[in-house]
Amino acid sequence: NTDFGERPPRVAAMHDALLIDSDGGQLPVVITDISARGFRLRTSETLMIGEKVTLRTEKYGDFAAQIRWALGHQAGGAFLEPAKLA
Repeated sequence: NTDFGERPPRVAAMHDALLIDSDGGQLPVVITDISARGFRLRTSETLMIGEKVTLRTEKYGDFAAQIRWALGHQAGGAFLEPAKLA
């Protein structure tokens, strides 16, 4: 029973993934940390804040998400539904 204000634990990661934007464009990214609610990644391009994307991972599958912040070659996003990473 988690208080809504608590952040789920973030797990440091180094997973290659694919970010698919709303136009279907695909961009290779590296997930650098992940939790049930969101992720941080490294990318070669600056991402659009607010854009809805699909984060495709070999290990966990596809996740609908929204980019929440972007700074240079780093960005963070929130999953539209809590991610099950088991």
